[in-house]
Amino acid sequence: MKRFVNRLTGMALVAVTAMAAVGLPFTPQVMAQSTDTPRLQRPLTAVGMVEVVDQYQVVLETGGRVREIGVQVGDTVQEGNLLVALETAQLEDAVERAELALESARIDLNALTKKADASDIAVAEANLLQAQENLALVAAGPTNEELQAAENTMKAAWANYEELRTGPTAAQITLAKANLAQAEINLQQAQREYDKIAWLPEAAATDTADNLQRATITYEGAKAAFDEASKPTTTAQLLNALSAAQSSENSYNRLEEKPTPAELAAAEAAVAAAENALDKLTKGPEDADVQRAELRVRQALLDLDQAGRDLANAQVRAPIAGTVLALNVEMGQQGSAGSHIVTLADTSQLKLMVNVEQTDIIQIENGQPVDIVLYALPERVYSGVVQRIAPAGSTETGTVTFPVTIHLADDDLSAVRPGMTASATFVAGEQAD
Repeated sequence: MKRFVNRLTGMALVAVTAMAAVGLPFTPQVMAQSTDTPRLQRPLTAVGMVEVVDQYQVVLETGGRVREIGVQVGDTVQEGNLLVALETAQLEDAVERAELALESARIDLNALTKKADASDIAVAEANLLQAQENLALVAAGPTNEELQAAENTMKAAWANYEELRTGPTAAQITLAKANLAQAEINLQQAQREYDKIAWLPEAAATDTADNLQRATITYEGAKAAFDEASKPTTTAQLLNALSAAQSSENSYNRLEEKPTPAELAAAEAAVAAAENALDKLTKGPEDADVQRAELRVRQALLDLDQAGRDLANAQVRAPIAGTVLALNVEMGQQGSAGSHIVTLADTSQLKLMVNVEQTDIIQIENGQPVDIVLYALPERVYSGVVQRIAPAGSTETGTVTFPVTIHLADDDLSAVRPGMTASATFVAGEQAD
């Protein structure tokens, strides 16, 4: 009705103008008019582009390689539909590692807070006693008997080396030769005595046979001694003897220096550790240790929760019902967390964005009806309503303009697409119902 009244008013103005032109008398009627919002003095039209009211940027919540793409640009999806799926092998491994870490943290906490039984305390006491005894032994150092034995071993080793280095004396060789000659005479004598009874059946069990055996052994020993005394010392024998002598001397020196500071410190540390272990069993764990163990359990829970979320986020699903406007991902692509992969929008909720010059903006108000004609569909007029007027102007177009948001109010917007160009004609003197 308001739009019809305004059109009649316009026709009346045209008639008055015509009467004045032909000289007919006209008496104007004075009428009160609100000055709150100036009315349109001429048709006001602006051109803009259709946009969706809201669009949703879908991003990856976790990184991974793209295994499946469930949509294409232009597809209509419902909330919860699969958009993109990532490979999950590494994410599943991360969940398993987090589960193991949680189990380990819980075991540590339980072991720390478990009340010790009598057998555990007895073992700890025995360990402490052993550590204390070892400390006493280390602190006391070696006994005189140990030092004397080490010294004797060292002297014997050096004597053997010197003997090998200098070789046997002439007297030693002569003595060895004489011993061999005497052993040979004794062996020959024993052999003659045995030969006298060798024909007897019981000859092998007689003292004569025993004497022959002893003489044989003595002869072989004397021969070996003579051969050894006559044989020159080899380089390998000399080096082995020298190494043995030096090793025994080092052992003796180390024994004299005991206890070393390091040995004493290690023994004392072992006692302290045993005392600490016994205290933990008898007094229980420190509050700080329990708190740290509890924190490790909590951290492991958080890590497991995050690993589970990462695995779930490998299935990227539509957060809203709408249309796929853009798809920024390819099969096999390695995506990183936070990267934008899909743009969704509800294309049934549209708006037209136009710029109105500063000289005309005062004639526009929120709620004002607008006739909208799409360049692609010039035969149809859509209804719109001014939804928002920018509070500040812009000079991007070279002149001062104010962005105006117009809501497309028709129930059927199936033919309208975001990105279409349209003209908006603001209707004078009307407010949307």
